[in-house]
Amino acid sequence: MPISRVSALGFYDTRTVTALGFVDETFVDTTTYVNLSGFSVTANLGTVASTTDSPLLPSVSATISLGTVTAVGGETQVSVTGVSATTAIGVAELVTQMTNIKIGSTTPAEIHVGGTRIYKAYAGPNLVWYQTQRATQYRGSTSTTVGGTRRPGPLNIYYRRHIFAFTYTASELASFDIISGSVISRLRWYAENPVGSSYSPLPNYAIRMMHISNGTISTNPTNLGGGQTSSNVTDVKAQHNYDATPSGYHEMILDNNFTYNGSDSIGFIFAWGQNPTNYQSDGTSRLIGSGIIWSTRTDSAGTYTVTDLASSGYTTANLTSSTNAQGRPVIEMYTT
Repeated sequence: MPISRVSALGFYDTRTVTALGFVDETFVDTTTYVNLSGFSVTANLGTVASTTDSPLLPSVSATISLGTVTAVGGETQVSVTGVSATTAIGVAELVTQMTNIKIGSTTPAEIHVGGTRIYKAYAGPNLVWYQTQRATQYRGSTSTTVGGTRRPGPLNIYYRRHIFAFTYTASELASFDIISGSVISRLRWYAENPVGSSYSPLPNYAIRMMHISNGTISTNPTNLGGGQTSSNVTDVKAQHNYDATPSGYHEMILDNNFTYNGSDSIGFIFAWGQNPTNYQSDGTSRLIGSGIIWSTRTDSAGTYTVTDLASSGYTTANLTSSTNAQGRPVIEMYTT
């Protein structure tokens, strides 16, 4: 009787044996593996539980999230590192400016601490902070409303020569942060539509400023009445030729500074002579949409001076009109 030929460990005509198992059988490896890679000698893993899923824990570093850290016990102290001198940290409590400061029942004109004048003071629940020096900068209305091309303003040439006048009240000056003792050394205004070169300069251009008691937004500094009086009348800019052609801000460094008393209004008078060539609907600037600007203007030869009368009152109207929009000019003051 023939004998079946044997291959490896099994019979050839029944099953083919490969290595140690049959090819049509399933081999299950029950060995538990843990693959630990990327650990340094300083990594503290704690206890690693073995599973049959061979967990892979690669590249553990110091960026592992710790979750929520809960304070235990009393005061919790957190160390803050990496803060440089340019880092804005902010203030951890609300502060408010101190106003209506009194010594007893008296409101002092000035407060001095250790011989240093205090300009502003702020207070919070656990903080008192004060400002001993004021920044020297421009202060004034931030209005960007554009005046009309046919209305008076600091460079308007709808008529060839002008005098105009207006008043800023004490409350307005306070809102501009112009306070008692502020020294005004420059003025500026914004030329939205400057004058053409053939119409410039405006000759004999001069400016006067003054304190006005009980002044309002309608007060005419060239013709005070109703118990109003002027003081500290100062010709801050002497007659000169004013180049009105650049766009943007026009600045005038004053010949004589003006020191504000902190309680009165300030009146302004601008005056100049006949400009070259002719009149033109040019020379617009920005305005405050309230109050009255007073003006006298003509095309005839000659020069208005700051002692002349501005007789016509231009009240606020048609603020959206490119030709007739009117209000008091935005004149910014460079002050301490």
